[in-house]
Amino acid sequence: MSDAPILTLALTPRGQEAIKPAELIQVTGHHELTLNARRAITVLWHHAHMQGVGEGKRYTVEIDELKPTGHKGYEMVEEAIEALMRTLLVVRLPNGKTRRVQFLGGNDLDSPDRPAGVLTYSFDAMLIEILQKSTIWGKIALPIIMSFSSKYSVSLYENVAQVANLSFKTQLEYTLEEFRSMLGVPPGRYKTFGELNLHVLKPAVAEVNALAPFDLAVLPVKQGKKVVKVSVGWFKKSDEELQAAFRERQASKIGRRARIAGRAEHVLSPMPSQDRIRRRAPKISLLGSQ
Repeated sequence: MSDAPILTLALTPRGQEAIKPAELIQVTGHHELTLNARRAITVLWHHAHMQGVGEGKRYTVEIDELKPTGHKGYEMVEEAIEALMRTLLVVRLPNGKTRRVQFLGGNDLDSPDRPAGVLTYSFDAMLIEILQKSTIWGKIALPIIMSFSSKYSVSLYENVAQVANLSFKTQLEYTLEEFRSMLGVPPGRYKTFGELNLHVLKPAVAEVNALAPFDLAVLPVKQGKKVVKVSVGWFKKSDEELQAAFRERQASKIGRRARIAGRAEHVLSPMPSQDRIRRRAPKISLLGSQ
């Protein structure tokens, strides 16, 4: 029996679940990308994967697939496509090195000959070269990322979704700078941990917990009084909680923020119930206990 790793491209995407290479999940340099542009990365990759990824190949997607739920604005798609063409993503290679690539290559967004409602697009050749060798991936539910209202929720969800089903891992630890880069927080924005917590972490964790098939606990690691690291722990929802998450995804976005705020758990300041975390995820090392 061969011990060769399975290539990501050898897997078959199913329905509304994208099999996204780790190289496209663990990117940095995406801090200028909007919520819609970050979601578009996954949608465009998913449709290309279903059509067969190859060098010099062109792919197609219905433009409606790129529009936020409940929106009809073509201009939002146009903005996302142009942003992906301008942005240099920093992709981490298996050997630890990095490579700068444009995610999106040429496309026919403004072509008068483009069939109505269909976008033809391509990927950067150097990116394809990387993805053809990818052996690590995450399963990303498209309905979930299209339900988020925060770009930080998308980045947090996708990074945890990549590892959430691993039996030997229930937490990851990041330096504060690594965590900011992973979420795509613009340099110089929310300089203190208190600001980052209030404007980024609390809303993102609450939204992921309300809509994803797992719950998160994000806890700060301190040296003295200074937060130097962040620990992200996760655990699966119960059947009842999964049903509640599904119902919330189906519900109107109007009033969602209030509904989420009313039942949010496992968020920072105030700290989540440590007793509940221990019961639900005994393998998570609580910060400050080591």
